[in-house]
Amino acid sequence: MAKAFRTWLVIFGVVVMAIAAAHLLVGQSTYLGGGEVNATMDSDLRFFNLLFLLYGLAFVWAAADIRAHARLIDLLGLVFFAGGLSRLLAWSASGRPSWFYVAMIPVELLVPVLHYWWLRAALGRVAGPR
Repeated sequence: MAKAFRTWLVIFGVVVMAIAAAHLLVGQSTYLGGGEVNATMDSDLRFFNLLFLLYGLAFVWAAADIRAHARLIDLLGLVFFAGGLSRLLAWSASGRPSWFYVAMIPVELLVPVLHYWWLRAALGRVAGPR
């Protein structure tokens, strides 16, 4: 179970890095339904996608030793969950986003919960990290 979880974390991290790299290097045309943005928004989006790329890299790094990095994996999951909540905030403030970003909300809210339980199962414990 631990090997499967480590493999999943690497796949997840690489997918996140690929998405971030596309947004970072290509720009706003990679956002489904995003349309054009001005230079300020383009700058901001590319800046934050560098951080998203590093976020994916953190999953890949943490996968090397899930026992030692259990708290980090939990923290990364919490950040992903907060990102899902942020999408709900944006929807409330600015209106319904593209269908793809609506579909991402349950993913961003459920994946961290699955990570939480899968990590504990992989480590053979029900309680949180020691």
